[in-house]
Amino acid sequence: MPAKSGDQHEIDIKYLSDNLVKAAIDKSTRFSLGGTGFIQGMIVYIARNSDGTDEVAVEICPDPDAVSTDKLWSVVAKPAHGLDPTDAKNPLWVAIKLNSQFKDAYQGFLVV
Repeated sequence: MPAKSGDQHEIDIKYLSDNLVKAAIDKSTRFSLGGTGFIQGMIVYIARNSDGTDEVAVEICPDPDAVSTDKLWSVVAKPAHGLDPTDAKNPLWVAIKLNSQFKDAYQGFLVV
């Protein structure tokens, strides 16, 4: 059976390590995504919308001190200086792209 191309690869975020990830401006916040299909090369980012649109200025990098797997992906988030805090009633979305294609998003990120 041929390997799936990046466009066909399925990624599903099922939960975040914290029910609501709270990231302070200009500070690094570690958290993990749980789910299936996580692979090297995917891009984790923060968006205002469930379809991954309207990206928010939060730098997300793989956590260098953690081991990530296809079911648990550890990252470090750092909201940009000057970013407005998030309304707690409307959390942002942790989203994933692979090969520039939106794959999935999970609501539960606050800039504080």
